[in-house]
Amino acid sequence: MAALLLVLVPALFAVIGLVIGFVKGFTKVQTWAVEYVVAALLTMAIGGILNSSGANPVAGGIVVIVFAVVFMLMCMGLSKLFQRIISRSLEKRDDEMRKYGIVGIINRVCGGLCLAIKGLTISLLIIVPVFIVLDLSQIEAVRSSLGGLYSSGLWASAKSSAFDFIIIGLMHIAIRHGFSNGISSSLWSFIVLGLAVGAGFMAYNLVFNSGLFDGANAALATTVGGWFGEMQIAEGLPLTIAKWIITAGLFVLLLIVVFLVSFFVSRVLSFARLGSAFYVADGVLGAIFMFLISVAVVLFLGYIVHPVYDLPFMQPFTDYFGSSVVAKYFYTDNLFSAMGMPALIPLRDWLA
Repeated sequence: MAALLLVLVPALFAVIGLVIGFVKGFTKVQTWAVEYVVAALLTMAIGGILNSSGANPVAGGIVVIVFAVVFMLMCMGLSKLFQRIISRSLEKRDDEMRKYGIVGIINRVCGGLCLAIKGLTISLLIIVPVFIVLDLSQIEAVRSSLGGLYSSGLWASAKSSAFDFIIIGLMHIAIRHGFSNGISSSLWSFIVLGLAVGAGFMAYNLVFNSGLFDGANAALATTVGGWFGEMQIAEGLPLTIAKWIITAGLFVLLLIVVFLVSFFVSRVLSFARLGSAFYVADGVLGAIFMFLISVAVVLFLGYIVHPVYDLPFMQPFTDYFGSSVVAKYFYTDNLFSAMGMPALIPLRDWLA
């Protein structure tokens, strides 16, 4: 049953996408799924070549990451170019009052194929991670009910490349999100986060250390002490509670100020990005920034757990990377570990 679900649901989504895409045409559909799938397959092909040639993990990891970006940009560029060519050809025929002919057929067919791939991709991105989590849970009831799926060749094929698609997908999301938001918005988000944390430290310091609120603290402590009535409480507890109440209130007020500043600055940045030159430059820098941050974070997480990847309790998770050709550079052949970076946490000593 589960194996049928893994086949029938994506097939249904693909058919629905095929029909909708055929009706809309290629010039009116989003092509991100095709770009993602094609770029991912090309990247995995490069990873497979490096894997079969026994490439050094450092060189192999860098090459795979670079090609993942190159293939993505190439697919995005070709997709937009193809859409523009078809769109202009259709507009020309409209101006000349001619039938669309073969161009119209190509537009419909490509639109159908594009949304079919999109439907297939979205459904698999929803279903496969769920089955992966259920498999990694090692819950006997779940594994027994889904044993037919996990022992099938269909799942073996999906398992060998699941994390390759996930890692490459994260790269694509980072680049697209970084370009659409720009580096100015990304940096401003980090600044706002810093302002919010700083507001917490400021509120604490003003109430507990500066002496400015000593009178208010003492007055509120009297009120708080009355809440306990005749109960025996630790000396100084009402004053401590009063300080924390005032700290919380001051923190909320400071957060409101941060929110207002953030709102107005965000609007200013949005207006600035209306200019095409600023939009492109800001978007390119944002894409680079978000890509580097996301890759570094995933590599760092793999680097932290890399010392214990071969231990028995990690085996169910590690098995997913046995046949991977891209994701392995983030985990079993972690790029940071291959560079000789010393372990930050002695996980193996703690858990082995």
